[in-house]
Amino acid sequence: MGRPREHGATERAALLEAAAGILGADGATAVTVRRVADQAGTTTRAVYSLFGDKDGLLTALFRIVAETMRRHHEAVPVDADPVREIGQLALAYRAGALEQPNLYEFYLSGMPRGPLTDDDLAIAMRSFDRVLDAIRRCVAAGRFPRRDPVAVGMQLWALVHGLASLELRGFLGPEKEALARWHDAVFAAVEGYQQPSAA
Repeated sequence: MGRPREHGATERAALLEAAAGILGADGATAVTVRRVADQAGTTTRAVYSLFGDKDGLLTALFRIVAETMRRHHEAVPVDADPVREIGQLALAYRAGALEQPNLYEFYLSGMPRGPLTDDDLAIAMRSFDRVLDAIRRCVAAGRFPRRDPVAVGMQLWALVHGLASLELRGFLGPEKEALARWHDAVFAAVEGYQQPSAA
């Protein structure tokens, strides 16, 4: 018989949950192997066995949130009206941020020092690439006249990031009110892009 695994999926999930909670409350510098292990009710040996070290743990958290954002964005169906599609993609961004509130700021604060692979980086960019595809179709159809797709993508990213950050801190009010503010802000931006660029 083979030797049973000393640390398994359940322990890994508990460590990730503990690390995410610490990260969301106190930031990346507060995430230590000892603190995460204690909060998960296990040993530091489990952290080292499953993740290698603190950087490996942070990398695993980054992969979780990057995959969450990718999943929500790529679940948005391609629409015959790409302008309408952009509104749905903005709400997909909101859904991803709300699903991972403890990891959201970490996702945008910079890559962890751990060993990100080319696949990790590709997944991290797929959300933006999905939005960029819709914007390019808007430009190609003449819906966003004289607009640079990458510039529009970065501007929309700034908008949804600001909205997500404010909502996660409670500044947009209760859920229904927050959603209405998302709709209003994104609608205003998309309407503006349909006007000729001042530049």
